[in-house]
Amino acid sequence: MKFAVFLSGLLLLFLLPDWTESVEDDSVNINTLARIINFFEQNFKRVAAGDDYPLQYAIAINVPKDQCQQNFNLNTFLRKDRENAVEVKKAIDDDSNGLYEGQEPRELIAAGNRRVKIKKTYKIHSESLLLNPVDNSPMTNLLNKRKGDSCSVFYTFNSPCVQTCLDAKGPYNIINALKKWKEHDGIKAFVFKNFWEHDKKKDTKDLQTEFKQIAAHVPLFRCVSENECYACNGEGNTPIDADCLPPPTTTTPPEMINSEL
Repeated sequence: MKFAVFLSGLLLLFLLPDWTESVEDDSVNINTLARIINFFEQNFKRVAAGDDYPLQYAIAINVPKDQCQQNFNLNTFLRKDRENAVEVKKAIDDDSNGLYEGQEPRELIAAGNRRVKIKKTYKIHSESLLLNPVDNSPMTNLLNKRKGDSCSVFYTFNSPCVQTCLDAKGPYNIINALKKWKEHDGIKAFVFKNFWEHDKKKDTKDLQTEFKQIAAHVPLFRCVSENECYACNGEGNTPIDADCLPPPTTTTPPEMINSEL
């Protein structure tokens, strides 16, 4: 019996490196992901003129797979687009278009918001600008530039809004685009940092349902600093992790209000 256990242990040790490599091949390294998102924030973050108030923007990349794993190399990461950071920010700050589609060989696309007016003026959000129309979007074109051993990351500063981006019946929803992205080979990560201001006070159960629409197609993450990223989970019956949801709002009971008067 001991001999059989010994042999089983040897077999496990023999297979473990290949198993570890296969897991690494299929998923983003979360510490590397934090560094990538921090790179976006350092180089492409939008701020309001005059007061540096952060503004919504989104970025997507499609890079060699090893750039999302432990051997991430900042010196070679997005070299061409990094050198054009001023052009990227100029393009996404222009709300008449709000779109940057990258230099060849294309590895990066980015968007701010686009102001349009039909019957009234409104904004098309950056997520929709990058992901629609589904079959000929900037994201589809970016993914077509590199297939197979690639890593595609979509980062939005604020979480996709429930009212438009995650409304499956709305004209600017991103759900069908996520289904399309799911078909692409390689590592994938959909990442956000903050919560869209109008969704912060929504019921947590509602946001669970909305965010699971993303996780059903691509892995969902929240990255809040260069050292802090969370895997949101949410696949199948798995709930969205608490770190990827706003803290529950608390209301003061009426009797407590009266006692303080």
